[in-house]
Amino acid sequence: MMTIFLRLLVSITLSVAVATISYANDTPKYYEATDTIVILGAVPQEIPVLTEALENPEKKSLWGIPYWQGKLHGKPVIIAITGIGKTFTGMTTTLFIKEFKPRLVLMTGTGARINQQLRTGDVIVATHTYEHDYGSLTKNDMVYRPMNSPDDGKEVENEFKPTASLLVIAQKAMETYEPQTITANGSTYKNSVRYGVVSSSDLFGVPQVRIDSLRNKFKTDIMEMESAPLGHVCEALGVPYLIVRSGSNVAQEAPNDDYLRLGPIAAREAAKFSLHLVKFL
Repeated sequence: MMTIFLRLLVSITLSVAVATISYANDTPKYYEATDTIVILGAVPQEIPVLTEALENPEKKSLWGIPYWQGKLHGKPVIIAITGIGKTFTGMTTTLFIKEFKPRLVLMTGTGARINQQLRTGDVIVATHTYEHDYGSLTKNDMVYRPMNSPDDGKEVENEFKPTASLLVIAQKAMETYEPQTITANGSTYKNSVRYGVVSSSDLFGVPQVRIDSLRNKFKTDIMEMESAPLGHVCEALGVPYLIVRSGSNVAQEAPNDDYLRLGPIAAREAAKFSLHLVKFL
């Protein structure tokens, strides 16, 4: 009986220790954080659900970039768009981290559906993100390699992931979220919210061979142009982050018409869940 008690005590002690270490990773590494959460979308349609929910909103500008300041669920937030693609995302994310010293960065938005089980308006919280245009493009496929950082060229793996403790918090939000009714592509259904994988690049559309590669290489659910760069910046600067994405069109070579039709639906659903998620952060 004593042996069982001791094992239970050791197990509880280890669990507490792991949780303590994990939550310690949710503190910014290089500055003393404010209470602020920075929330970023890529394009204007990805943030109105959030800006319209702001308490005492103020619209301001930082180095020519518009942003909104206020509170969501009583928590101070800054909301802005990054612009499309890796360069704008890296620039805007870094600038807003430096200016506001947030305790957390949250990205919300849309992406093309690589996973054939995802429907328009289904939402994922990214457990992993990858940059799928970094390496050598051969006639057969991409040859990926580690990235070289500003820290004397130190190699960084092309894989970015939020801390386990933040993903646990996201799980609590998922478990309490009421599925939304979606009408798209000739069907009406309740959407789902779950964990998933996002791959990013500066490519809006890609051929089927690349889609197959992303599905097989990274187990990609959603492909877009901003999440992995944001994760890359946040990890390099030691800032906790989470990424929420909703599927819009099926990934394809020329998604223009489908994206224009389905993007607004996905943008709203990602933002709705992001608004709910803020309650738990």
